Amino acid sequence: MKQAILLTAYKDISFIQDIISVFNDDYSFYIHLDSKQSYNEADVKALEGNRRVKYISQKYKIHWASVKHLEAILDLAREACKDESIEYIHSITGQDFPVKSPEQISEYLTQNKGIEFIGAAKLPCSHWVGGGINRIEYYAPYEYLNAKGKGSYLIRMMRTLQKMIGFKRRLPVELPELYGGLVYFTLTREAVKYCLDYLDAKPHLFDRFKYTFSPEEILIQSILFNSPFKDRICKANLRFMIWSMRDGQSPAILDERDYEKIKLSNAIFARKFDSKISSGLIEKLQRSWSI
Repeated sequence: MKQAILLTAYKDISFIQDIISVFNDDYSFYIHLDSKQSYNEADVKALEGNRRVKYISQKYKIHWASVKHLEAILDLAREACKDESIEYIHSITGQDFPVKSPEQISEYLTQNKGIEFIGAAKLPCSHWVGGGINRIEYYAPYEYLNAKGKGSYLIRMMRTLQKMIGFKRRLPVELPELYGGLVYFTLTREAVKYCLDYLDAKPHLFDRFKYTFSPEEILIQSILFNSPFKDRICKANLRFMIWSMRDGQSPAILDERDYEKIKLSNAIFARKFDSKISSGLIEKLQRSWSI
């Protein structure tokens, strides 16, 4: 089964090579490197020379929670969809790692062929602050302000001012039901192409999701749940994560403590990994594939 992996990253290119190395030639990689970061030229050239890497871009400067991450993913998806032999498309980051072998992933998707794997809940939902719809009701220029730094104060003030004067952006009429979930997905090429074609036909819809918090966690999900693919969706993204704070990180950086939980899950990828901290876990996972 031919598959594409859309990978967005901002650091540690050598670990990206480690990720690619565990896959076979049935998998093609489409990679975006955050343009606001600097990279070792030799590392980038090594990536470009990898036969499994079909496309590398440094087109977008990605601030946390901005629409630029969504743009980068859609750009990679367009390139992947040009290959009609691809059956499934996965989205991951440079801190993800497979927890099943390439052969096991292919076998699982062959057994569940046609099912779309993307986590989502109808908005408003209880596990998102404000129900989630508030993310797109107010203007917030994440594209221009660093919400991980001083920009967070300005964004909060802008949102507070909009609430004080009773301002709300209109919700998109094209999507009568809004859904939200994590950006990580395993979707058929047909479902991904449907999203791309939909946005091409309605470019104003993409524009509507600018200046919002993490639109990549709402737009793709909402398009699919208002589409003919709705009945094919399994509300699971096949990813393992620990969201509780651990060692000063959330989601937690995974290590050997997490091995048993990962093996008991139905995940095919997990995050987040650190090339040094997670090295023991990675070795243990790879050994388990040959048992």
